[in-house]
Amino acid sequence: MSNQVYVGVDNGISGGLAALSPAVGAGIICMCTMPVQKTRKGNEINICAVWDFLERELFISRNLSSITVIIEEPGGSKSASAATSMAGSFHALRAMCELKGVRHLRITPQAWQKPMLNAAAGDTKPAALTKARSLWPQENWLASPRCKTPHSGLVDAALISEYARIKNL
Repeated sequence: MSNQVYVGVDNGISGGLAALSPAVGAGIICMCTMPVQKTRKGNEINICAVWDFLERELFISRNLSSITVIIEEPGGSKSASAATSMAGSFHALRAMCELKGVRHLRITPQAWQKPMLNAAAGDTKPAALTKARSLWPQENWLASPRCKTPHSGLVDAALISEYARIKNL
């Protein structure tokens, strides 16, 4: 059995991070919505807050070589502005991993969604929530106690982690 901890990253300012225990059925170690910061043109991911979260939740108690971060590549953006934002987020996350010496892999949305969800192109969000609820029924997928709607970034990040665990990436 591998002792690898997989951290799935749903890229973008409305994304999320989720770390999955290496043991089958053991559950999610930690997760958070993507930390963001205001800029003069809107929001961008706060890469220092991402690193702080990973360091606090994972790196203190584990060997760095036992952690793999899987970053979802940008794809299927609804606008040029969204595509630019996702590309910037992707490259910032990749650079953070490279500079800190964290093993990381890139994955396309299609690569993990097809085997995990088996859903048509426009039906991935509901299918992802259904799959996540079946895998982790104890999770509510809310970004905060005040939220009423499950956060798709948390759901996708957890499923990206599960895909990597199943495939032993």
